[in-house]
Amino acid sequence: MTTDYAAKRRFPRIPSENAVLVRKLGQAEAEGFVKTRVVGLGGCMIVSDEHLGQGAFLDLLISVRGRVIKTRGRVVYEIPRSRKQVEVGVEFLEIGPDDRHVIAALFEGQEEAGEGDARPAS
Repeated sequence: MTTDYAAKRRFPRIPSENAVLVRKLGQAEAEGFVKTRVVGLGGCMIVSDEHLGQGAFLDLLISVRGRVIKTRGRVVYEIPRSRKQVEVGVEFLEIGPDDRHVIAALFEGQEEAGEGDARPAS
């Protein structure tokens, strides 16, 4: 990722693989399991075996450190990586303070270790 792109971000992000139950909302409701590749305070990037549709609304249950985070999100981008994998960027629209705290705890110690993009962007 380029420095220019990272500077435009509102929230820090770090690599973090977590199991997720995703439920697509709307007329074509669907449900399935995926994994996160990147997690931040404002959203996550998941890897799916199918397109979810840019702008689609999702309910997500994310397993993080033995806790289950419940959030509602919106698909902001989809990048096909192969015939069977799509990277899907999800913006969190609704997330409770306790769940946000669980995600924030992922960043503890990251700056000292030099891992991830743990600095907030302007």
